[in-house]
Amino acid sequence: MCNYPHTDIMIKILKKAWLLSCTKKKNYPRLQSPASTATKDYNKFIDGVEIADRLWALYCVNRKSPISGTESLGVIIGPYYRNISTIRTKKWVGSIVGLSLITIVSGYSAIHPILSAFLGITAIKLATIRYCHIVSFFLMFGYLFFFRLADRFGLPLSSGQTNLIEMIIVLRVVGVAFEINGSWIAVGKAKKQDHEDKNETDSKGVTDRDDEFLELINPSFTDLFHYSFNYVGLLTGPYYRYRTFDDYFHLPFSKYVDCTGFTINTLKIVPLYVSLYLALSNVWPLEYVLSEDHNNRSFLYRMLYPWALFAAFRQRIYSGMTLAESVCTSAGLGAYPVQGRNRTGHGPTAGYLSLKKMSEEEAKVTQYDFNTVESMDVWGCETVVTLRDSMKVWNKAVQYWVAMVVYKRFPVKALKIHAALFVSVIWHGFHAGYFFCIYFCPFYLMAEDIYYKLYYKDATGMKKKIIGFIMWFLRSHSESYQAAAFLLLTFDRIWIYYSSVYHYWYGVWLAFLILGLILNHIHKLRRPKIFLNDNQNMRETENKK
Repeated sequence: MCNYPHTDIMIKILKKAWLLSCTKKKNYPRLQSPASTATKDYNKFIDGVEIADRLWALYCVNRKSPISGTESLGVIIGPYYRNISTIRTKKWVGSIVGLSLITIVSGYSAIHPILSAFLGITAIKLATIRYCHIVSFFLMFGYLFFFRLADRFGLPLSSGQTNLIEMIIVLRVVGVAFEINGSWIAVGKAKKQDHEDKNETDSKGVTDRDDEFLELINPSFTDLFHYSFNYVGLLTGPYYRYRTFDDYFHLPFSKYVDCTGFTINTLKIVPLYVSLYLALSNVWPLEYVLSEDHNNRSFLYRMLYPWALFAAFRQRIYSGMTLAESVCTSAGLGAYPVQGRNRTGHGPTAGYLSLKKMSEEEAKVTQYDFNTVESMDVWGCETVVTLRDSMKVWNKAVQYWVAMVVYKRFPVKALKIHAALFVSVIWHGFHAGYFFCIYFCPFYLMAEDIYYKLYYKDATGMKKKIIGFIMWFLRSHSESYQAAAFLLLTFDRIWIYYSSVYHYWYGVWLAFLILGLILNHIHKLRRPKIFLNDNQNMRETENKK
């Protein structure tokens, strides 16, 4: 452990933050008498007090972040927003709150997300439905470039908080344009089906999985405005489809889901993430890797330092994403019955049209989840064995957007993965660290996939656990090495750290890849012999009979 700063700082921070975060859950009295309007109202009030306790603890340990403060405000106003009865009023209130939050967080820089959103939705309505997705994509990413290079045009650069909002606006505007175009293509294909195909489909019965688009999506300019600026998920995500946004106002699910219970369960772990982040980032600061003192440490220490950096970074992301999810759960946005087999970003994947026809009586007694707005599978991020699986559980809403907008729609199959990675990089920013981090993933996967198929896939028992641990360690180590570049950002800073460890991980990866290719080749050569021997034994047995 480094002595800059001293270990006692970590102890003090952890002690204070933990006491605040785990403030003994107060045993507020609850009414247990038979259900009545007064009893329900009282218990709801107590639930609100518990949420306020958690938010106050979070504010105390992270009071300097304007995003955290405004996200907490979003959680508090959620129940009031959810209970607005008129759809028109509800939409306008959500947009006004969203615009107010943008202004509070960004100040004069609020002009950027507001202007870009107006330009994007105007382009969608002016362009034909055939090309609106292409026009909006290049327009929004073009504005994102301008926004981040504003100093080159004599304009002041905006804050990191404004950058986050602009990134979410890009996801929403481009995403809805692809929904409009995708639904138009899907409906057009459905109409072209001949009678025989329809009969064949009907004879097969209900399929296990819905198509990507089941209905035509063509919102008005006003609806696009409300979708772009609604406060739920506006500051840090999560991304959700326009269909999810529209369902929120027209389907009864948000009225009957236990929003308070979901919100408390979501929030209760956030203070722990924040306290761990503060402790780790103070004991193992990022800037220390650029110091001479760090270079004088042992190679093993320098090699493992990114584990601490990445651990701190994960806690920061977990806290932000979880708080963002709680804004959604508080408002009730993203709640769907569990029988829809809901997926992050997408919503229901099975029986969606049946869910839309659900009666109020059924909606009152059905079971719900908020999987649609779940950004992070924290347990999965910490425990999955492979990098491929880790990518699926990290920032799932954005991963869904990249898959839907770029990977599935890119015309050249061989370049799909590269297009998806490139868009992911430029969405994050222009710094070299994003390229070093994100673009190394496919190279690592080349080696990982070989060992997964050769040794882990068909292994059982203790052997599988041991191989799984080794693969988990290598995956975690690679992610930490990549995360160091992501956090250091600029090429010169990355080069200083990577040079201090002799760029060893690229050499390790190359050695593992070459060894894996050799082992895979040997395995393929042995497989036909085994197959032939088995066939020969079978024939000999048949001849004896």
